[in-house]
Amino acid sequence: MTDISVTVVEDDPAIADEQIRQLREELLGLEVDSVEFGPGQVPPEGAKGVDGATLSLVVTLSSSPVLIIVGRTLRDWVNRAKDRSLIIRKDGRSLEITGARTGQDRKLIEAFLRDGQL
Repeated sequence: MTDISVTVVEDDPAIADEQIRQLREELLGLEVDSVEFGPGQVPPEGAKGVDGATLSLVVTLSSSPVLIIVGRTLRDWVNRAKDRSLIIRKDGRSLEITGARTGQDRKLIEAFLRDGQL
């Protein structure tokens, strides 16, 4: 089993709540084992007082091919808006990706998730 933490970087709590829920739904559509809110971070629907910078999801999966699909899904989600940003954490390492970036992001994200060789 592999766990990946994904944090939405957004200062506005309402936008962060909306984005984290949207991203969670997209990830649940993949062949992952689970997608849960980070420990102690289940935001109430439409929360206004949640610190947007701390909202995260924990994605659990048991297959390497799914790991690559998760990486591509995260990249595509970020690229839908130029001001979106995510921090991906795996095995004590982190990688921040932002919207409207180059095609090299695919290789960078896949390498990060696969084996950490950047």
